[in-house]
Amino acid sequence: MFLKMIKNDLIRNKVVTITVFVFITMAVILAASAINNIANLIQGISKFQESAAPSDITVMHAGEYDQEEIDQFTEQYRDHIEMQETMVLQNIDGSNIHFGQNQTMAGTIQDISFVVQNKHFDFILNLDNEKLDVKEGFVAVPIYFMEQHDLKIGDTITVKSGWYEKAFVISDYARDFEMNSPLTSSKRFVINQFDYNEMLKMQAGELEYLIEFKLNESGDPAVVRAAYNEAGLPANGPILEGKIFAIFNSMSDMIVALVIIFISILLLVIASLCIRLTFLATIEEESREIGVMKAMGISKKDIKKIYLNKYRVISAAGGITGYLLSFAAVNLLNSNMRLYISNDLSGSLKYILSLIAPLLVYVMIVMYCKRVLKRIDKISAVRALRSDIMKQGKKRKYSFPLLKNKFLSTNIYMGLRDVGKRFKLYRLLLVIFIVCTFIVILPVNIYNTITSPEFSTYMGIGKQDIRIDLRRTDSITDNFEKLQEELQNDSDIEKFAPYITSSYQVKNAEGSWDNMNIEIGDFSVFPLKFLEGRAPERQGEISLSFANATKDGLNKKVGDEVTVRVGREEKTLTVTGIYQDITNGGKTAKAHSSLGVNEEAILWYIMSLDLAEDVAVSEKMEYYQNAYSTAQVNDIKEYTQQTLGNIIDQMGTVVLGGISIATIIAVLITALFLRMLLSKDMSQIAIMRSVGLTLKQISHQYMAGTLMVLLMGIILGVLAASLLGEFLVSMAMSSMGAAKIEFVHTIWQTWLLCPLALLTAVGLTIVISCKVAIKDDLSVVLRS
Repeated sequence: MFLKMIKNDLIRNKVVTITVFVFITMAVILAASAINNIANLIQGISKFQESAAPSDITVMHAGEYDQEEIDQFTEQYRDHIEMQETMVLQNIDGSNIHFGQNQTMAGTIQDISFVVQNKHFDFILNLDNEKLDVKEGFVAVPIYFMEQHDLKIGDTITVKSGWYEKAFVISDYARDFEMNSPLTSSKRFVINQFDYNEMLKMQAGELEYLIEFKLNESGDPAVVRAAYNEAGLPANGPILEGKIFAIFNSMSDMIVALVIIFISILLLVIASLCIRLTFLATIEEESREIGVMKAMGISKKDIKKIYLNKYRVISAAGGITGYLLSFAAVNLLNSNMRLYISNDLSGSLKYILSLIAPLLVYVMIVMYCKRVLKRIDKISAVRALRSDIMKQGKKRKYSFPLLKNKFLSTNIYMGLRDVGKRFKLYRLLLVIFIVCTFIVILPVNIYNTITSPEFSTYMGIGKQDIRIDLRRTDSITDNFEKLQEELQNDSDIEKFAPYITSSYQVKNAEGSWDNMNIEIGDFSVFPLKFLEGRAPERQGEISLSFANATKDGLNKKVGDEVTVRVGREEKTLTVTGIYQDITNGGKTAKAHSSLGVNEEAILWYIMSLDLAEDVAVSEKMEYYQNAYSTAQVNDIKEYTQQTLGNIIDQMGTVVLGGISIATIIAVLITALFLRMLLSKDMSQIAIMRSVGLTLKQISHQYMAGTLMVLLMGIILGVLAASLLGEFLVSMAMSSMGAAKIEFVHTIWQTWLLCPLALLTAVGLTIVISCKVAIKDDLSVVLRS
């Protein structure tokens, strides 16, 4: 009997059944897709790491070094070190790499190196995650440049540097565990040993070294790193531990997965509210049937079972459907993962973990249904047969008298008045509109923020028009001085500031020495936004990045002192400020020029500049790029795009998905709510029609009230996405070195375009729902 009643109810209430089913399915699709994506990421990174065998400690060094000293150090620490290998990189400027129709890679922010495959570990792989074996005359191009310049297998790139010139045919794309991510500042092209030797003989590139260590199972990277620094071995570049490479590789996919999980949680909240709305409508419509069943002696438990089993069936069906569809939906999210990490995502972990989503949704829905069904306990057989149960309780207070209305039409005023008098009923719809708006606006705000030039402040650089990076060459110092003189005499330049970054040894919280990149210059010209304190302005001052100031870094706060070793001299500097920086693992510092340049470990020279008004940025960039062929000349927007390209592209997909999902939710919930409300008010509508009000006038009352709730929801949703959204994103980004994100708002999008899209979709739904519901036969309503 129960199964027959459930079947009949599902058929009779098709609209409600389909609506609830769609919501549950969407909730499961999103949640399962996000979990699926994380499972794929875990397995993909694991397989990638296993095949690539990356180093546990990598020391980047430019300049002279003694391999025998490194070998002696390795033998001394055999308890920790399993293997050691030194990779020699030949750095080639992007302007010397030609492809296509007279195109070059000039302007890239990446250091380009040509290498041969390692012998023991830190292997560079192809797209099947197999160790690359490049033949003579061929080259394996990093995935990053394949995407940037649309390079295809079989295309030719030509290296022209000094007397050296050679054309290479692209045979593979290089998947590089250590340098895959755009967040790393170097990329490795793999060539054959014969071609490499020829390039080395012709001195085509500047030499740089990766001194790499593979530790055994009991090896402690902190011990080896500290010992390496204490031994004074070559390290005029950063020293990186292996875990940072895994973080860089997973960062863009993890950020997207976290955003989707958050949206799926909001969707589960809406699904629960939808169930509540449905029950209110059902109990309202079937109060007399419930009273009859109670009068017949059917127990409250059995009555609840009828309604509960219905939603058990819908939840199970929606969960299974959403679970299966999630494997198709996840393909929209993991294209970046398939390209950069692994194209084989066939592991079984995702099937197991993804089951969490439908099971969790099923349990949540059933538990929530049981809670809402307690309303049935309050329905007595006599009262249910006599009147509308929703009218029990307090007497209605007649406020908002019609006589006081002097500005609005009568129908609009009556609609707004209804919202005020029955706000408890409308608040459910208000909450859903707020959440829908939040789902739309939050991804839009994130996308606009990371694509804005102002995002540079979270990358440890001030807002500027153009950034010029000078590469390490024999003439770099001369070029740097010449560039400053030219900028000084260029009337198109409003202001500029030179900055020099070197690697220094800094005493850490344990009292041992770590290598740290410290930038010196005048930081008042292009100021950063500081979390605490200010920029270094006087001799003996330094500011630290947020990641450097935390317990995992130097564990310092404003006013503390930092000991820095410059050459053989130790200097004590006072921390004046803490800023945000997500580059270089988030651990950087900026000091007053009085610290001095560490000549033996200069990493890069940077020139920041702002142009005078009405000067074309593109033309000025082209001029300086041609004048200094070994320099990287980028506007700050392009610099951000090259650094965060993957994250930006994937957030674009999330923005479109959020808008689509929120619009569908808002439309379905609005239709369901109006169905409940109009069903509840059926007698009142019949009375209004009997006293002469037209269908159009009655419709306008309900339209006015619902549209006002929608407008309130949109306004509160935009505010919540801006204020609460900043807090949530800051929490997520704090581990990356940015603890306080301030959204960049594009007003026409957040306050006009997105709200207008919701208003249009929901407005049409309101119009159609009101017109359809109010046209019921008046005689049938009055007889009931």
